[in-house]
Amino acid sequence: MTDSPLNIDFSKLTPIEQMFGGDFEETQQLTALFEEAELYLSSFNWCQGIKSVYFGLGVSDIIGIFLFEIFPSESSVDRYFWVVAGDTPPAHLATDNCPTSVFALDSYIGRTRRWCDSVLSGASVEDKSHVKLAQTTANAHDLMGRVRLLDSVILEHYRQSDLIPARMI
Repeated sequence: MTDSPLNIDFSKLTPIEQMFGGDFEETQQLTALFEEAELYLSSFNWCQGIKSVYFGLGVSDIIGIFLFEIFPSESSVDRYFWVVAGDTPPAHLATDNCPTSVFALDSYIGRTRRWCDSVLSGASVEDKSHVKLAQTTANAHDLMGRVRLLDSVILEHYRQSDLIPARMI
């Protein structure tokens, strides 16, 4: 359990109230991603409410990564979670090894790739449970295409900026 946000780099986050995109339309799209992330996280019975939210990164209606501080239902539940929402299945990630939204995106890409690889090879996907899609080769190929886009365009931008190592996971 991570009860302290000490490993989170808050300098790279924006309070959700101050989130804006390049224009009005992009701001609306990012707001929709935030609402999707909030609804997703609120659906878990271990989340009794949301205390604060920060915007990490986002690209129109493709992907949004947000840091949520929640009111957990039990002391064993973390207070902070990254939530990924957008054109891929939503997921929540612990902050332990993800000090920034870029690290969270890299972790999400890795987890989603493992799900796709498992489906395509016929292996069990139980431990890759963040993907709530039918376990078909068509879904795996479609999702893998979207994940490749996230990796080769969005995450690559951050790699070229020297903000993250060449491969974190």
